[in-house]
Amino acid sequence: MPNYRRAHAHGARYSFTVVTKNRRPMLAGSNIELLREIVARVRVALPFRIDGWVVLPNHMHAIWHLPEHDCNYSKRLGLIKAEFSKESRLSSCTGIRGDARVWQPRFWEHLIRDESDWRRQMDYLHFNPVKHGMVARVCDWPFSSFHRLVREGFYESDWGIVGNQPDSGFGE
Repeated sequence: MPNYRRAHAHGARYSFTVVTKNRRPMLAGSNIELLREIVARVRVALPFRIDGWVVLPNHMHAIWHLPEHDCNYSKRLGLIKAEFSKESRLSSCTGIRGDARVWQPRFWEHLIRDESDWRRQMDYLHFNPVKHGMVARVCDWPFSSFHRLVREGFYESDWGIVGNQPDSGFGE
């Protein structure tokens, strides 16, 4: 089994991409609320600040800021994935039978280097529903921290409209 090298910095910001198994669209409907509840429970047990988050039907992107004394994002993501898998099967929300796997086994993580990198990651995350053709305007995707960030004055409500998208150089 490969030994993956991951960055670990106490109190750092990280960007994540987590994908469902075989990119099945299991992050929709009642599963969105279930995911929110599980994230809230994990944040009580293992605190972290959510800078940004967007959930699409088959994957999600998040940016977290960990506490100064902590660098264990893997434990947090592992708990979220495990609890979601268990509880979605119990409630039959996933619509899958005979296959207990909900998530791809790993996730992609990126240690955010500086404010410029953070801003690019935030823009990429929030523009993702437009990139995947889910909506024409970032503000039209309901499962995103974009709406909170508009209320807080970080983004303008018309940011990221097709034809008026940012030229941030972000991408995969």
